[in-house]
Amino acid sequence: MASFEQRRKAVFLDLNGTLVLPIKPDRLDDLAPIPGAIAAVARLTRAGFVCPVITVQSRIAKRIFSADDFGRWFAAFADRARSDGAELDGPYVCPHRYADPCACKKPNPLLYERAIEDLGIATASSYVVGDSPEDMQAANRLGIPGCLVRTGWAADPSIADAAATDAAHIADSIVDAVDWILSSTVSAEIGDDGSPV
Repeated sequence: MASFEQRRKAVFLDLNGTLVLPIKPDRLDDLAPIPGAIAAVARLTRAGFVCPVITVQSRIAKRIFSADDFGRWFAAFADRARSDGAELDGPYVCPHRYADPCACKKPNPLLYERAIEDLGIATASSYVVGDSPEDMQAANRLGIPGCLVRTGWAADPSIADAAATDAAHIADSIVDAVDWILSSTVSAEIGDDGSPV
């Protein structure tokens, strides 16, 4: 694990509904990046953020695809993103059904804590971006700002409303979420007198 001085800022990213659609694919080949998502992650990479992907993939438990198949799909997806300057870490996966009790399902912080340990993340300078109430609740449990994106689950106004109470910010997409994160980061690094802090 990295020492305190080496700890890195992060943006924890949800996958389905935040980076890719559809939310519930029948085949992994159906998953495609949301327009602008990879370029948005590349902006975070250039700004020095690590971007661990924290995802619930209940279709593994439903045997729609296997954990190995998902791992191969994600590796190819991350390779394509890397060729465009976007570095994605993980994935940190909960493979269980939504109705089944487990320690790794959002909003439980277990998968986030694993990423924090693995990647030497400083939560004080980190964010969560996702499309569900559980993503925003996880951010609150970690004590970091959560940005809700109105893609995926939160395209439904009732879900967006349910998540809004736990969100530090609401954005139309990950593109707008990254705009907010980067402007917040700049603001945090500049004091009231305009000098760096």
